[in-house]
Amino acid sequence: MWNSDPRVRAAYAEGAGIYRIVPEAVAIPAGVDAVVALVRDAASANKPLIPRGAGSGMPGGNVGSGLLLDLSSGFSELTIDQERRLARAGASVTWAQLNDAARPYGLRLPPDPSSGLFATSGGMVSTNAAGPRTVRYGSVRKWVEGLEVVEADGTVRTVNRETGSGTRFALTGDQERLIADRFPKTRKSSSGYALDRFAESGDEVDLFVGAEGTLGIVTAVQWRLDPIPSDIAGAALGFPDLESMTAAVPYLASLNPTALELLDSTLLQFVPEAPKVACLLLVEFERESSAAARGAVGDAARGLKNSLTHVETAIDRRGLGRLWTVRRLPSPALARLPPSQRPLQVTEAGCVPLHALGDYVAGLRSAAERARIPVAIF
Repeated sequence: MWNSDPRVRAAYAEGAGIYRIVPEAVAIPAGVDAVVALVRDAASANKPLIPRGAGSGMPGGNVGSGLLLDLSSGFSELTIDQERRLARAGASVTWAQLNDAARPYGLRLPPDPSSGLFATSGGMVSTNAAGPRTVRYGSVRKWVEGLEVVEADGTVRTVNRETGSGTRFALTGDQERLIADRFPKTRKSSSGYALDRFAESGDEVDLFVGAEGTLGIVTAVQWRLDPIPSDIAGAALGFPDLESMTAAVPYLASLNPTALELLDSTLLQFVPEAPKVACLLLVEFERESSAAARGAVGDAARGLKNSLTHVETAIDRRGLGRLWTVRRLPSPALARLPPSQRPLQVTEAGCVPLHALGDYVAGLRSAAERARIPVAIF
């Protein structure tokens, strides 16, 4: 079952990030029984396992020197339960495939990772994937209702929410108090295990999501779906400096946007089609009527009119797609730079209070200038 051909191992030595680690061997299981056999085989040989989906993760969790399991195919079951607004998807089912299947029922999985065309269900769960709509809908953790997992000894188990299934990872009272006192108080965190969520809910699901396959290999996911809002509108808002942008962010957040994205001049300078501004905010509003969606855009523009140097609006999905094109242009633009300027894909995500966003960007710019290493901030 394990393939140790040097060419195969080399093909799996990299993911979307900059890391390169050649695995000892690779297997492509075609079903849960095959995963069980491979897990037991690795355990008996005392070899580490690296589960991997599409390989789109950048931090390096999809590469390793042990035995690598490619779960990007062979787990393609997909069923939609319209009445309960649920979907059961095999680990290989991508975000795009899931939403294509749910759309005829007027449903969707709201979190939208940038790699959604090929990001797999297993991979999204393992990395607690997010995306622009995290602002309103959160990351994938809150949309996972249940998991089928293969544990370290080869046991296949279904873990569901709200079933009191936290006994495998029970916390003591002292541990719960320590987590409450010391765990970071952030709106979103994907660093380490979600001990704060687990201490609050007692649901093992909250531990498995974001665990990068270290607590068990995800072979199927039960997703909670949401109705597709009927109307959408948005705007691209340009600012002359970081100070005016920073002041605008809390106001825009108070309008309950679906998405709010910052593109800094360090990135915009490489995109000829982008407006010439110090920073650009892309904001999107999903509402239950076109009037409400347009009203939200109007509120955003009017409330910030004294600090804006660029305003472009869209009042339907097609127009919004064109507006957000600038968000998709940077990567191709950076890839076209000459070899001496072409960037390594070293991506870091930071978490700061909204009021400190301008200081954070200014600090990154300053650090990059001191090191004489250009960065692209978005």
